[in-house]
Amino acid sequence: MMGGEFTLTEREAEYLFRIIDSSINIFRRHQFFLWAQGELQGLLPHGMLICLFDEGNGQAVNIERFSRTDMDEIRFSELCRPDGGIVFRAMSAWSAGKNQPLLVCPNNSHTPTYKHFSHDLRHENLQRIAAHGMFDANGRTTCFFTFTQISAALSERHAYFLELLMPHMHMALVRMLFHERHHKQGVVRERSRKLITDRETEILRHVQAGKSNHEIAQLLHISPLTVKNHIQKILKKLDVNNRAHAVAKAMR
Repeated sequence: MMGGEFTLTEREAEYLFRIIDSSINIFRRHQFFLWAQGELQGLLPHGMLICLFDEGNGQAVNIERFSRTDMDEIRFSELCRPDGGIVFRAMSAWSAGKNQPLLVCPNNSHTPTYKHFSHDLRHENLQRIAAHGMFDANGRTTCFFTFTQISAALSERHAYFLELLMPHMHMALVRMLFHERHHKQGVVRERSRKLITDRETEILRHVQAGKSNHEIAQLLHISPLTVKNHIQKILKKLDVNNRAHAVAKAMR
């Protein structure tokens, strides 16, 4: 889409300036939340924002949620399953669409894109999706933002807003993640280290990626039974009953 097709109204220009201006002061999670549920609402009113950030190098994808509505962890983990969750399917549709903003709205119910997502939108009460992302010089997706629980109809104007917002959303998310990693108190890290071992963390990352016990065993050069034993220990430590719940609690 060519940005020149649109001219911002005076109010929209004011919203955009406030969004950009406040984004440079985001360093903590609660600041990102207040920004997403505050200034961003001026251009893209939504109930829930899901952010994916992929560093590459074999690291697990960061999945962040900023929502003013309640959703239990099991249900949220289903939305974010790499092997069929709506968020990763939206990212695939975005990539297939040459990285143009993705709008999924009942107003366009006749389109193949809407038909592909309509069941999920109704079943999960997500209403509509507006999504966009960023990619590196090699074409690899580095981050993807999914706005959903949108009550108003979406138009190409919202796609234009997404184009304008992406660089600032990307930098705000990177700044928040960097701050969390490099400014956490040592005692918190130590407690986390005692709860879940490095090997268990590695296995959890593969579980998050949708790998089976047999596939994890092949990747780590251990037996499937050993993987099963590790997962049982993880479930016990996290006080959960299944793999999806373990991943959801670890993400949280």
